[in-house]
Amino acid sequence: MSTPEDQAKPPGNPPETGRRHTIWPNLVWAIPLAALAIVGYLGVRALLYRGEVVTVTFTRAAGAKPGVTKVLYQGVEAGQLTKIEPNADGRRLDFHLRLVPAAKAGLNSNARFWLIGANPNFSDLSSLKAVVSGVAIGYAPGEGGETADRFEGLDQAPLILPGDKGTRYSLRAHSLNSIHEGSIVLFHGQAIGKVIAIHFNGDKGFRLQAFVNQPYDSLVRRGARFWKISPLRLSFAGGGITANLAPLSTLIAGGVDLEVDTADANDPQSPADTEFPLYSSHGAARQGLSGPTVRYEFVFDGNAGVLDETSAVTLLGYQIGEVESTRLAYNERTGAPYGIATAVLYPEQMHVDLGADAQQTADAWRAATDAALTRLIHLGYRARLQQSPPVLGDESIALVRTAGAPSAQLLTDGASSRFPSAPGSSNLDDITAKADVFLSKLDAIPLEDIGANLKRITGNLDRLMSSPEMKDSLTHLHSALTSIDKLLHDVQPQIGPLIGNLNDAAAELSGTATALRQVAESGGPNEDASLPEAIRQITEAARSIKALTDYLDRHPEALIRGKRP
Repeated sequence: MSTPEDQAKPPGNPPETGRRHTIWPNLVWAIPLAALAIVGYLGVRALLYRGEVVTVTFTRAAGAKPGVTKVLYQGVEAGQLTKIEPNADGRRLDFHLRLVPAAKAGLNSNARFWLIGANPNFSDLSSLKAVVSGVAIGYAPGEGGETADRFEGLDQAPLILPGDKGTRYSLRAHSLNSIHEGSIVLFHGQAIGKVIAIHFNGDKGFRLQAFVNQPYDSLVRRGARFWKISPLRLSFAGGGITANLAPLSTLIAGGVDLEVDTADANDPQSPADTEFPLYSSHGAARQGLSGPTVRYEFVFDGNAGVLDETSAVTLLGYQIGEVESTRLAYNERTGAPYGIATAVLYPEQMHVDLGADAQQTADAWRAATDAALTRLIHLGYRARLQQSPPVLGDESIALVRTAGAPSAQLLTDGASSRFPSAPGSSNLDDITAKADVFLSKLDAIPLEDIGANLKRITGNLDRLMSSPEMKDSLTHLHSALTSIDKLLHDVQPQIGPLIGNLNDAAAELSGTATALRQVAESGGPNEDASLPEAIRQITEAARSIKALTDYLDRHPEALIRGKRP
């Protein structure tokens, strides 16, 4: 308690707080500083991992949507579409893509971008998948090009991707059939390449570019043969029919098959752009049709229109040419229609010899081939339309020897020489004619009268079998057979003793005949002349009894029914 003296003292100075000096900020700033650090980290990370932004120009959007459409590299997501805007030319669209940072190394002038699913087709299964999942953008990194950030997009995947290793080869063909860009090249069923380009080659047909992947391109060497794959190939060798179905991939996209000549296994690989013929079938490839060609015409009264570009021209079963085209013409005098088939023959396949000193020109090959065909004509060979085997086989033109063929010659008036044909030169026509003759003879048979007679006979038989007289006859017959069976049953025990007695009688007669014979032989001049005759009759009676017993032993029923005639 304060005293009056203490209250009278003046007040002193207030107490002062001490100050603490440090280099660290107050803890209140920790939270803002941490937030700033996090934001900075995220900013730097976003800057470092923002990816690569490129612009790809396409001709259409094809359903692509920013923020939804993905960029795929071998099926793996490698980026996304961020924006679509019109191109400066006003006709195309610029796609702005953001790719993962790892894609930077492949973004050069050789990189490729394409739309997946813009043109759905069965030969590209990924395009069918895009119909359900939506359009995507395919990406293939380039190699060896200059760095770029603007690209021209493709509507479909390139047939050869950047970095694919292999060799290009050229194929020549008269027709394409099911072959098109993207058709598969097979070797023993394994896909080894693709047809990457097709060019029209005027009247020579088409020239195809085939790309064969490594290491399979080493198989393509001298003697290699390419042919168009048929969806279904029937073989009639060995007495039976064998069906070979092409791989499913070639049924959809078409295909080319490759066969290698094992005799040339040590030959080096053919260089790039080497040209090979593309045969129409495996059979034509095995025949190895190649070399110079000479064009000929064949005239037929039959159905020449069934021939096509795959039809062969054969001599003794060997293919020596192939059909190019067919056309319909009319006889100027009678107006009757006929067909003209134009085919090319291969002189080397016919083993036509030009001679050691002759130049291998088109005129020289034609002259030599004309001479060879003229010799065949003088030997009786004529052209026939042939289908082997009939009805099921392929149509072809066969040069066959025809018995009694009229005199003919090789016509060389037109642009193409014309080889003579056999009359009625169609196997199918011959079969049809014979069938018509058979049917005509069949029509001449009075089938209706025969049927009426058969109907009348069956009616009479039915009435006979259902008549009361027939039923009574069958009843009486049954009774008679029953009586006979009973009689045989009763007689059967007596047959054995009877046969035994007959055998004894026969033995006694034989003994009597023997004794009389001995008496006759020892008799004198007074012997009775009738004794030999009596002995003969007794002997015959014994034989008859013996024969009777043997017959009854085999046929005891003869006692009732008598001897069979």
